[in-house]
Amino acid sequence: MIEKILEIISTRTGIPSSALNADTNLFELDVDSYDFISIIMDIEYSLNVKFDDDELVELRTPNDIQEIIIKNFAK
Repeated sequence: MIEKILEIISTRTGIPSSALNADTNLFELDVDSYDFISIIMDIEYSLNVKFDDDELVELRTPNDIQEIIIKNFAK
């Protein structure tokens, strides 16, 4: 799953996925709020998941995104 998340981030930011890892802080990549929402929407669509609004504030890295998805599927 992390590979798919990194691929989506790479596509949206133009940064090669080889330059990204699970602990890359999205906001250190100069991702603005529009890009962030676009990334999240792409992930939701691609992985058929939905983030709650209160979860969005917790998302900083691809690993954070993956952990929330795993937590939600475990419910």
